[in-house]
Amino acid sequence: MSALLRADLAQALRNRGIVIWVMAFPIILASLFMFVFDGYRSGASETVAVGLVERDTPEAEALSQALDALAEGDGALLSVTRYPSEQAASDAALDGDVCAYVLVGEDGAPRMMVPPQDSGTVQQAIVQLVLDRYEQVGATLATVAEEDPAALASPGATTALADALAGDDVTTERLSVLREESSEFQRYYYAMLGFSSLMGAQVALMLVTSKRADGSEVGARRQVSATRPSRQLASSFLASWLVCLGCQLVALAFIRLVVGVSLGGREGLAVLACAACALVSCAVGAAMGSLPGIATHTKDTLLTILTMGLSVPAGLFGTPSLALADWLWAHAPWVQEINPASQAAEAFYRLTFYDSLAPFAASVASLIAIAAVLLGVAALFMRRQRYARL
Repeated sequence: MSALLRADLAQALRNRGIVIWVMAFPIILASLFMFVFDGYRSGASETVAVGLVERDTPEAEALSQALDALAEGDGALLSVTRYPSEQAASDAALDGDVCAYVLVGEDGAPRMMVPPQDSGTVQQAIVQLVLDRYEQVGATLATVAEEDPAALASPGATTALADALAGDDVTTERLSVLREESSEFQRYYYAMLGFSSLMGAQVALMLVTSKRADGSEVGARRQVSATRPSRQLASSFLASWLVCLGCQLVALAFIRLVVGVSLGGREGLAVLACAACALVSCAVGAAMGSLPGIATHTKDTLLTILTMGLSVPAGLFGTPSLALADWLWAHAPWVQEINPASQAAEAFYRLTFYDSLAPFAASVASLIAIAAVLLGVAALFMRRQRYARL
């Protein structure tokens, strides 16, 4: 058995294309996520550039002072650029110098104007929120002045009321039901780990196919050799599992140490999750490789299609994929329970964010159960067969 294992390991490691692809692709994908998501986070925290059309009215002067107050200091929310006319402000918005421009209408109410080719952005939503808050404070002050003028007669009363309405004296505390602070981007990395684990099925596919009589001439000789097919399958499975586990651990170390994705301080259990992911990955490849009557290149194509298809409901391919994953967990959980990519992603998510380890254990158990079923299928088809049935 040890000689078979060494031979299978050597065969797998000599195929550098598969090993490098299984190891390098998750790192490349994680690097792409890192640059995209870091740019999104940094862009969300930048000062919002907004234009202001100058007009010689009391309402315009009051709005100008309010916006200037939000443009002061190092962590200023706004960067206000003044324009002498609406046409000049519109040209600046069209050129991308500002995300929108603000002006006071004939009725004295502030209005935000956005360029038609770039509307609905986060920066524009921030500006609109500022204007809504400004109008709310102004309306409240006008109501108080009309109903109880004495309330605003004392020095500083107007400022104190405006500060209270603005919420400067309110202390908020962010609470989370999870053991670790969640990020909207972490699910993509966990889904990527599930996808990369399934890519390791190519290693098992290659080793198992090489031992089938219909796979190659060498496979035909191995099929009729003194070594039982079950031992050959076990050796191929163990060798591919070791290779896949090594590649999975490299990917895990990269997203943890380089990308900075948190595992909730449970890195040791994350290694166990990687082992379970590699187990089910190799079982998928072994089951596909053991199927009789299918050409090797066809098996490669089918395995690639299967890997991509299983990764869609795991949440890897953007917001629609995440929405599909959430919908399936809510309405058809059995679909996700039998999907190894979804279970792999869910295992890392539960490990990181859940206080109890029971959900994580359930995901690992599901992965092991799926692997056992697929290994049974592989063992069934790896039995010696008559030449006429190959």
